[in-house]
Amino acid sequence: MRRIVILSVLLLFSVLLMGRVKVMDSRGMQKQDVYEYKAHTVGGIWTVESNFGGYGDPNFSNTGNPSYDYPAGFGYAYLWEGRLWLGAEIQGTRYVSHCDYGNYEFEPDNNSWAFIGPDVSQMDIVSKFHDWGTRNAGKALGLHITQKAYQWSVPEYGDFIAYEYYIVWDKSQSDVAGSESELNLYVAWCWDDDNCEADPIDRHLDDMVSFDGYTYGEWKGFTVCPSPSDEWIITQDGAIEGPDGVPDQYQIYGDDANEVLISSNDTVLLPRNMSYLYDEDYTAEPGDDKGEYGKCPGYLFGRFIYGPPKGDDEYFIDADGNPARYPLVSTHQWWNWNNDPGTDLDKFNYMTASHPMSLGYRFMPHPYDVGASEFDYRYLLTVGPYTLQAYDTLKLVYVSGIGYGLNGGTDDYYGTGERLGARQVADYAMDAYYMGSDSSDPIHPSAPDEDRHWLVPVPPEVPELHYSASEGMVNLIWSNIAEVTPDPIAGKIDFAGYRVYRSAWRPGEWCLLAEYDTTNIQREYTDENATLGIPYYYAVTAFDTDSLESGRNNYMKDEGGAELPLYVRSALGTALDSVQVVPNPYYGSASWEAQYENRITFMYLPQNCRIKIFSLSGDLIREINHIGTSGDADWDLLTDNEISVSSGLYVYKIEQANPEGTEVINSKIGKLLIMR
Repeated sequence: MRRIVILSVLLLFSVLLMGRVKVMDSRGMQKQDVYEYKAHTVGGIWTVESNFGGYGDPNFSNTGNPSYDYPAGFGYAYLWEGRLWLGAEIQGTRYVSHCDYGNYEFEPDNNSWAFIGPDVSQMDIVSKFHDWGTRNAGKALGLHITQKAYQWSVPEYGDFIAYEYYIVWDKSQSDVAGSESELNLYVAWCWDDDNCEADPIDRHLDDMVSFDGYTYGEWKGFTVCPSPSDEWIITQDGAIEGPDGVPDQYQIYGDDANEVLISSNDTVLLPRNMSYLYDEDYTAEPGDDKGEYGKCPGYLFGRFIYGPPKGDDEYFIDADGNPARYPLVSTHQWWNWNNDPGTDLDKFNYMTASHPMSLGYRFMPHPYDVGASEFDYRYLLTVGPYTLQAYDTLKLVYVSGIGYGLNGGTDDYYGTGERLGARQVADYAMDAYYMGSDSSDPIHPSAPDEDRHWLVPVPPEVPELHYSASEGMVNLIWSNIAEVTPDPIAGKIDFAGYRVYRSAWRPGEWCLLAEYDTTNIQREYTDENATLGIPYYYAVTAFDTDSLESGRNNYMKDEGGAELPLYVRSALGTALDSVQVVPNPYYGSASWEAQYENRITFMYLPQNCRIKIFSLSGDLIREINHIGTSGDADWDLLTDNEISVSSGLYVYKIEQANPEGTEVINSKIGKLLIMR
């Protein structure tokens, strides 16, 4: 989404009142909570979680936050913004408590970040928020939400984030419930994807959207995206063309070692319950640029995994004669920015497929099948209604991730090799939820707290890493936590060693520097081969006896989770002839450079000097004074008037002063080439 919206968006990050529930500080003033993000950067996609029902950061280009970046570390955001919607009809009026850009009706609890750290997954982020208060005054349903977000680094389970929801109807906090004895609640996830930031031209205008799952016969006979269809043989590791008698929109569950059924069924077929968005060919540009020639191959999806019984679930008898149930999604809808719902009524109508733009479909067909073209789409995946009594807790599980297309492929553009498709990633998410379960499976479903779930094989703990640059080298030191922490599944320590990595320019293109096994344990390393002036990132991983390796995510970050580069600095120079300029030429559009890098470094400078930068016409555009113990000075590619310089050839002059700084005793002239 790229429309210019005149909103007081800064209010999102301002301090907000808790509303009806007043919590006082020691001075008798009402405490205030801040709308915040916390980074999820363990797995193959990077994003931020919120404490107010939002997903990703719509202002990522300004904040530097990841927002469903894929492949992880390359800095290309897929998600503009995801939103949680909760809706109900009370005495003929339709209400939706929601999270929408610039209009965030959920408010964080006091102490809203309940837990952050490894527990169920390798990185749990648990937040709490509610729909009553100043942001939703007069129409609060009285809903309190605990959201648990999980992420893993293991390759098969690394490209999705799992969400558990515990939604409590606190009727005493409702503005509208009145004498109602129950609440019929709908829950929806609205994903606005702009596939993806690597798309250089109108990236939000060539989106496409669809659904993978059971469509109640509504898509039968369509030509572009019929459902069911049987064109692929889909396995856990990929797909090959050809029919196999199984609808492509269904997961075969029970045919792999990590899929266990508690009944005597060999396998069962599970409708995938998956909405997804992807980059389509932009017809306003010549050529077929679907996926941007490898730059934007990802299909961003959301899959509904678990909910309690409701009317439109699939009910049947299993192979042992026992009742079985598979939770189904209730509606799949999409629209473009021209039909963004501005009222609760519009939102509720989309959730229940009763909006005029639903065209009479519970499951909106592929846009091409109803005469629409590529554009800026959102999907809305809805489940419900669920009937709640006062103070009941509704428990749901939803996963969101990115796959390489629908069916997988080889990533040659970024060099990350074979990648799972959205279907495979979503299927592994289902497998992960029931991994370790004793008395439940997808057709005998259980809530997150009713059985064991998410018992994913995990590598050793990620070591705590610290590193710093000294003259011409980088020194690393890390903790021994991986050596002393037992594997949660095996119940014993299976640590086997460490690996030390370095990535230049941005995290992602990791180079192995050293490996230590248990016969030669080291917790320190010195990199003596780093190039001066280049931004570096370092990571140390731990691996176990099963060859599972922890994520390369312990490089330096700021408080918001944005990566922090390390530069190896030069020593003070004694003669101007030794001065180096790095990089020269400067390629600002290079794919390896992080988006926020605009830096040229002058190295081996004498202690007291002045750098002057001129245009070819002789105009002085920037002057930098260098006085210090380091031999480095950076130019941020801005003029003295804070204007970014354009591509072209520039002349620099370095003037060395005497120790007193009173006169120039030497000078050097050189050229700089900037290519953006």
